[in-house]
Amino acid sequence: MNIVWLAFITGLTTGGLSCLAVQGGLLASTLSVKQEEELVDTAPKKPTQTRFYTITIFLLAKLAAYTFLGFFLGFLGSTLLLTPKILGWVQIIAGLYMLATAARMLRLHPLFRYTVLEPPAWVYKFMRKKSKNADWFTPALLGLLTVFIPCGVTQATMAVAVASANPILGASVMAAFVLGTSPIFFALGATVIELMKRKFF
Repeated sequence: MNIVWLAFITGLTTGGLSCLAVQGGLLASTLSVKQEEELVDTAPKKPTQTRFYTITIFLLAKLAAYTFLGFFLGFLGSTLLLTPKILGWVQIIAGLYMLATAARMLRLHPLFRYTVLEPPAWVYKFMRKKSKNADWFTPALLGLLTVFIPCGVTQATMAVAVASANPILGASVMAAFVLGTSPIFFALGATVIELMKRKFF
């Protein structure tokens, strides 16, 4: 259980900031498109409440996607038939990867920039295109698709989920991590909503 709390704390601190840098633009652009739709629509509605629903849908979809991913990674780790000695080495490697990710964030050496795996360019293009749609399906889809653009800290947490060699524990690790990152995403969404109330913005 300590590993689950560690994942949550990691998400609440470095993970939240790292994920925000990679995925925050998707949420912000979805909220801005939602506001444009509300300005055009003449039907009376509560725009701020509507946009908070958008944030919630995005975060719930993201939580569901990463929980399922953690379950799969834990299952994958369990199929590798790791001996206690090999499992220990896998956990050490996962820990070293997390340290390398931190070194990349701190820009300690150019070598550490290779520690993060970048998704193909088409993934970014597809997600940017989808973020311009204002329907309710869009924030859910973008929340689900964030698994394809994980930040370095997320990738390190995924390695921990594999090292857990347990589907339930792997799902718990990833879910705890995403829950930890959620407050900063919600804060970003609330900030964007407040900024959009000002005409000059």
